[in-house]
Amino acid sequence: MSERGTTIAIIGAGFSGALLAVHLLDRCRRTDRILLVERNSQFGRGVAYATGNPHHLLNVRAGNMSAFPDQPGHFVQWLEANRSTLTAFLPDGPAGRDSFVPRRIYGSYIQDLIGDRIWRQGKAMNLQLIHDAAVRLDAVEGGGFVMQVDGGRNYRVDAAVLALGNFPPGCDVPAGPAYAPDPWAPNALDGLDREADVILVGTGLTAVDVVISLLDRGHRGTIHAISRRGLLPRAHAPVPAPIPSLMPETAPDRLSALVKTVRQAVRAAEADLSTRGHGGGWRAVIDGLRPMTQPLWQGLAPEEKRRFLRHLRPWWDSHRHRMAPDVADRIADARARGQLLIRAMRIRARHVTPDRVAFDLIPRGGGAVERILAARAIDCTGPGSDLACTPEPLLAGLFARGAIRADALALGLDVDTDLRVISADGMANRRLAALGPLTKGVFWESTAVPDIRNQVAALARSLAGELME
Repeated sequence: MSERGTTIAIIGAGFSGALLAVHLLDRCRRTDRILLVERNSQFGRGVAYATGNPHHLLNVRAGNMSAFPDQPGHFVQWLEANRSTLTAFLPDGPAGRDSFVPRRIYGSYIQDLIGDRIWRQGKAMNLQLIHDAAVRLDAVEGGGFVMQVDGGRNYRVDAAVLALGNFPPGCDVPAGPAYAPDPWAPNALDGLDREADVILVGTGLTAVDVVISLLDRGHRGTIHAISRRGLLPRAHAPVPAPIPSLMPETAPDRLSALVKTVRQAVRAAEADLSTRGHGGGWRAVIDGLRPMTQPLWQGLAPEEKRRFLRHLRPWWDSHRHRMAPDVADRIADARARGQLLIRAMRIRARHVTPDRVAFDLIPRGGGAVERILAARAIDCTGPGSDLACTPEPLLAGLFARGAIRADALALGLDVDTDLRVISADGMANRRLAALGPLTKGVFWESTAVPDIRNQVAALARSLAGELME
């Protein structure tokens, strides 16, 4: 680039953005600058790893949580090196590669990676932490952008990366003190009587986290968790080795044929586990799909992907995204005591008043309408994905100006295989990229650490190769 060096803005400093900053700092020249922009109070944590609850555990074993794809033991080594300072946060003793550690510890790991570059590697002059929200990004003549933050200041940058994590909740949720559309909002559980009934909309991992938070608060009221199929995440169990059942180059291009192949592999694995008493059963088959998921997804036609989202997604999510064993035990106990009720029901109507909610529900398979009353409803269905009504001002502005567009499934942003954002006219912008959950419509598996770290490493190589050499 020029002698003045290159300036790259990374908008969002959760796992995706913070890790990209680390990779770029490892590659940058003396005159290059990385602007890491984060609206929240802490850099490097994001929503997932900012929780202060020690019972919110990682859903992946520590041995699979390295930030670097070429250093698989890095996180476990960090845990060992910092054992003395982490003891208070690890009630079950030192953590090993098979441990499910508190998520806030992983946030500290990411923050330490940034600190390592700043203090131990002397990259402080290359990194600028901007504690503000980016609200506008305008292309300028000659390439690059002017980035405006909420405080009013403008920054001239050569390239920008959108690492905003999941969209905020969608635009069609009710509003009111008794309805919490964002389960991670600081006030989502505030003022809730311990004896009151609660409705959770959704039965996935977010709902599991909310149940754990309620139990930790000493909540004694009934918790109704509602979803169309009533599927909870399955529990992790030891898996000796993943079992590959599909290869992208030979896999069928129809969803029905893919499902048939996987089911046959599951039956064989379960039979082996039952008769021989060893092997990973269905978990080993699902784990064996992990390295293949992105190419398999991209090999499906759009209608096949839509069919998956309509019919199979809940089943995939409940088997693929599992609970840590300790968490699963607490959920099972709450169900056995009758405090947690998992309901397979469809919402017909929601009535929200300032002090209570009433849901009219239809059982799966049909039946009479049932009304449930509660003091609070918490939406755990996951993030929004509709760019047309996103409350995120930066994305809303880029979308309105045609600088970005939704992917074909309306799950996030449209990007090419190099993560460069595609505009409304179908052109990829070499100076604007997106990372992580924003790209799930194109890559599907782009929300967990093992997937994001590969994205980050590849994007860092391409950005550095184009702009820092």
